[in-house]
Amino acid sequence: MLDTALASGIDAIGDPPSALVKLFNELDAPPIWVDFERLDRGGSLFMRSGAAGMTILGLVCLPMMYSSPGGNKPLVFTGQLLRRAPRRLAETARFMLETSRSGGLRRDAEGFRLTVKVRLMHAQVRRLLWKSGRWDPSWGEPVNQMYLAGTSLALSVVFVDGLRRLGLRVGVRDAEDLIALWRYSSHLMGVDPQLQCSTETQGWRIVELVRRCEGAPDGDSVALIHAVMNASYVPAFDRHAWRIPLAYDWSRSLLGDASADALGYPPRKGWQWVRHAARPLVSTADLLLHATPSGRALSARFGAALWDRATTEILSGKHPPAATASRGAVKETA
Repeated sequence: MLDTALASGIDAIGDPPSALVKLFNELDAPPIWVDFERLDRGGSLFMRSGAAGMTILGLVCLPMMYSSPGGNKPLVFTGQLLRRAPRRLAETARFMLETSRSGGLRRDAEGFRLTVKVRLMHAQVRRLLWKSGRWDPSWGEPVNQMYLAGTSLALSVVFVDGLRRLGLRVGVRDAEDLIALWRYSSHLMGVDPQLQCSTETQGWRIVELVRRCEGAPDGDSVALIHAVMNASYVPAFDRHAWRIPLAYDWSRSLLGDASADALGYPPRKGWQWVRHAARPLVSTADLLLHATPSGRALSARFGAALWDRATTEILSGKHPPAATASRGAVKETA
């Protein structure tokens, strides 16, 4: 029924459940502030980020998401995440990629369908975790509003901040176009409007609120981060001893010592100089590429190709089918 409603509308179902009708009444009425041209501009920023964006996703955004003690428990309870860290990163990147494609969140687009299916997966995970008797109420609601808001902010305001730290030139308008994209994604996910934002200032205020409410990282946070840092993403680099210390040092230099220490990062090994040395090169290349409209278009196409290739290789040549992924997560949780 969900697939039918996504493909042909809720009216294509003869006698739909009231909950499904309520959901699609919400999904089929975009808020008045949604500007799809602006969302496309925000997606273009993600596309052109390319290798820099991949670096920020893995070394900043995921550590921030996994830092939440209550937020990481549904991931830990699957029992598979520690062994499937590269796939988890690739699935997150694929979700971002489909969201960011031109028109990706329009009603008939793959990004829209994927977002709705993820929302339903979250609902199923909540139901099964409460039913299992393993969920500690002190953790809050499974996959709760604060965690969802924090995830959206990690993929927008935190992502932009990371790009700037690497040397990319991201203006206020560019940043807020990307924020608008993830604001609409949050709306489709069912995030409360009070936890959505339209500016960087608002976003950082909510980030601080989320941090205060979630508490310090716990042992599961540390285990998840170590799985991400130690996993193999490029097999050709596996034999190089510097690969893991480089990842930790870059992540530490981007997150800050306090956050890195809370996540159990090892002491610096001296690799942070690579980021500082690369920054002027990244900044110069970014400036030259974006001096003209044709350069910006080329950068977006090249960056999108990098995201596509990286995620496809990790996912063994297949895009993650949301419905199948949902059933797998639910089965593991149960």
